[in-house]
Amino acid sequence: MSEISGENLAELEKRYRTTVAIVLGQILIALLLILVSWFFVSKVETNLTAQDFTTLWVAVLFIAIGSFVLRRLFFNWERLKNITLLKGVKGLLGTLLTNSVILGLMAEIVSIVGFLIAIFSGNSSDMFRAGVISLVVFLINFPRKSVWKKIVSNLEKV
Repeated sequence: MSEISGENLAELEKRYRTTVAIVLGQILIALLLILVSWFFVSKVETNLTAQDFTTLWVAVLFIAIGSFVLRRLFFNWERLKNITLLKGVKGLLGTLLTNSVILGLMAEIVSIVGFLIAIFSGNSSDMFRAGVISLVVFLINFPRKSVWKKIVSNLEKV
């Protein structure tokens, strides 16, 4: 891995810290939803059927799997190279930040849907299941500094 210029390294550090703070905030919200549902969920009277809950669980799985596919698309080498050519390294870092926040939002949506399932079903273990799925999505999609450095060092020359 080649060296990154001082200016780009400082910008990378700043953008990475911002991204990590945002994603950690999203994780904390998901954990808060798990705790709230675990202690305070009571069944809300609705006319939802078991098929409706199955549909919501399928949506949770599609969102989770979709986030992994989207991650592959977001971090496609040619796409990142084109962004660097058009916007420079600062634009690349902004794109990495935006991509990471979007992937975090997808994990957050999983936890919100799980919370809704728990409220409507009155079963707090549903939120626990959705929370685990959400945390796995966060873990896999969490921004890694070494990956960002590798991307910037390789594309800085472009």
